[in-house]
Amino acid sequence: MLAMHAYVYLRIRAAVDRGWLSGLWLAWSIAVMTLPFLTRRTNRINNGTRKKWSDRLGGVWSLYAFYVFVVLIAMDLLNWFLGIGLPPLAELFAAFTASAAILAFGVRQANTTETIIIKFPTSKLPEGVERLRIVQLSDLHLGPFTGVLQLQRIMRRIREVEPDLIVVTGDLADGVLRGRNRELAMLRRLKPKYGMFAVPGNHDYYDDIDEAIAFMKSAGMRVLRGEYAESGGIIIAGADDHDHIEKSEWGLSKSEAMLLSIPGGNKDKFILLLRHRPVVEQGTMGMFDLQLSGHTHGGQLLPMPSSRHKIAGRTRGVKKLLGGSSLYVSNGAGYVGPPVRFFAPPEITVFDLVRKNDRTK
Repeated sequence: MLAMHAYVYLRIRAAVDRGWLSGLWLAWSIAVMTLPFLTRRTNRINNGTRKKWSDRLGGVWSLYAFYVFVVLIAMDLLNWFLGIGLPPLAELFAAFTASAAILAFGVRQANTTETIIIKFPTSKLPEGVERLRIVQLSDLHLGPFTGVLQLQRIMRRIREVEPDLIVVTGDLADGVLRGRNRELAMLRRLKPKYGMFAVPGNHDYYDDIDEAIAFMKSAGMRVLRGEYAESGGIIIAGADDHDHIEKSEWGLSKSEAMLLSIPGGNKDKFILLLRHRPVVEQGTMGMFDLQLSGHTHGGQLLPMPSSRHKIAGRTRGVKKLLGGSSLYVSNGAGYVGPPVRFFAPPEITVFDLVRKNDRTK
């Protein structure tokens, strides 16, 4: 990051006679990037407010500086290979303007939540039930960036679709949750017929997993950590974040053992598996009907190398697996890091489990 800012500094210095402008760029950049580290120590003392604003400023500015750097490099390459170039000052203006436009597009997309409706035929619905509507909410990341405004948009969309059941597939928290009484009250107002269920994600563990679990429970969610429950005539199984790598008895992972522990009499019921990461163990295929996951954010900040939310073969959408199982990977409803998304809009996902018949495809 320092090298990137230094490069832009040198370009400004070469294009503008006033050296103080380039110095101002570098001084401002260093100050904004170090601010989140300085406020980290007082994060819990001031309920995270100071870190919230320093993270917003530092994250958005660092991303903006990255795009300025990329645009300038692209211009250099065009000039080098094709001889297409602008005067130095015009290049700077074009780079700063284009980067601002790119960032504005990303901010707008990050704050435009989509509702995805998916029809999922099954022969395992309870007798007399023709449709069971499930809403998946994933990767909300209540923390420095996602708060009341984003949650209001999400709650409105959830109420519009009138779900029978709501499931939260991890990363509800991203930082300190104390003092988030408004968000807690909003979640409590959700009253689906068959309740709300949740599993933890990796970000729920980063700060305080006990605080995150307590928040989920206070919001009216039943938290499943390597266990299953029945609601609405279907089985809801929840894997904890690292259950796929932690061993249980007989050399099985915890999530494999949990799925095997479901009594045989329930195998004719629809089994919904909640797991934050879109990991599918070979031994679990065919043991569930639908796995709901998140974590990837659809890439969110591509093409940045730091956009680590990419898992091979686990892009957004429904994937058919062996043994009749299916997997759905959500883009998530929030964002991690800067409030910016590119071609990976936030979403809430609605699954209509409908009774399969001869005309249902």
